[in-house]
Amino acid sequence: MHGVIPVNKPKGLTSHDVVMRMRRILHMKKVGHTGTLDPEVTGVLPICIGEGTKLTEYLQTKKKRYHAEVTLGFSTDTEDQTGEVTGRSEGVTGISDEAIDQAIGSFPGSYHQMVPKYASVRVDGRKLYEYARKDIEVERPVREVFIHEIERTGRVEREAGLVRFSLDVSCSKGTYIRTLAVDIGRHLGVEAHMSALVRTESCGLTLDRAVTLEALQEGEPRDFIVPISELIEDLPSVEITDESFFFKIRNGQKMDKSDIIEKVGKDDADMVAFTSEGVPVGIYYDHPEHTNIMKPYKMFNI
Repeated sequence: MHGVIPVNKPKGLTSHDVVMRMRRILHMKKVGHTGTLDPEVTGVLPICIGEGTKLTEYLQTKKKRYHAEVTLGFSTDTEDQTGEVTGRSEGVTGISDEAIDQAIGSFPGSYHQMVPKYASVRVDGRKLYEYARKDIEVERPVREVFIHEIERTGRVEREAGLVRFSLDVSCSKGTYIRTLAVDIGRHLGVEAHMSALVRTESCGLTLDRAVTLEALQEGEPRDFIVPISELIEDLPSVEITDESFFFKIRNGQKMDKSDIIEKVGKDDADMVAFTSEGVPVGIYYDHPEHTNIMKPYKMFNI
């Protein structure tokens, strides 16, 4: 079995927990995920299996989509609903819908986001959450992230001195939605946190295609596999028909880019997928050091 199974991760499980369960369900060791989801977050967790594990790095470059709830009125040390309260703001119910929408509308595009205290990003060899648990202050990295789309969905709720609203967000790899919630609050001049989160799309796979662990356990896992050919279908592709060319590609030989471009018909292609009788053989990409040379990125043994 090769490809990706999009799992609808339930609350309470880490991404590693899901991988371990999948290994037992599939009776396979070659299983991995494409990026962690916090235990309290639900939604799409693509699980790579077999030769599909070779696509982890490539799949992580694809944008992600989330449905999030933001609460204005108090902040937490984890920036989400699981943490301890660190600050409060009064009078947030007076903030208008228009002001909220204006704040949300300021975020599409690139912006610099500080990694939260409770994150697995390493600083000086240790994960940030390890420092946070010991109450040790360290300088946290600031990263440039990209918000492709963001919009408020549904009504703004005002209750018990708090304001809540939901967002649909499409963003780049490495974006922390909980930090985005805090930054929206900061734009409004109030304390805020992310109070709920569902990942609705990852690696090009949407929530409506995701399967529960229970359904996998009870059904036929093969029925839920997204094949490698579909995962790389957005890449320029060459179907190999020449035996000598197939030999060169199958053996991972470096190739003149002009020879590949001639077959694919796209001058600006920097990554090309090769198939034989419809079966993925490998992916080549521009050589990082030599112009007009392409080399193997990932090769598949299917």
